[in-house]
Amino acid sequence: MLVFTCCLCGGSFAQSNFEGNALISFLGKSSTGAELKDLKANYHCEMANEVHYLSKAGIELILKGAELNEIHLYNQSAVYGNFTGKLPNGLRFGMSSGDVKRLLGKPVASYNNGYCEFDFPGYIISCWFESGDLHQIGVSVK
Repeated sequence: MLVFTCCLCGGSFAQSNFEGNALISFLGKSSTGAELKDLKANYHCEMANEVHYLSKAGIELILKGAELNEIHLYNQSAVYGNFTGKLPNGLRFGMSSGDVKRLLGKPVASYNNGYCEFDFPGYIISCWFESGDLHQIGVSVK
């Protein structure tokens, strides 16, 4: 029933094991493993090259070696589409920089161009802001 309800709400890609903090668990997974294959299938990812997968569902996957190293999630991107699932660590597209910093703490890197990074055990969250609002996030292996 929950999946059916989500589909009615327009979140056809929104499944708890493929969104929110569950996305972080895919970092470091083998490019040939079942888990990464399931993630790519869930978001209908297409291979751009051997280390880069794209989806119109607002998600981009980047491999390093034979493992998933980065996941980027986009809000209304002309190239990548719109990620409609839950974002990691309680983030929401449209949050202000101040709201993100109150939620995640002091960034380890912050630039005037609207980019900042937050350090967590085992991973980093990168945030990009447009006109002061959160527009894109990335999670990557440390």
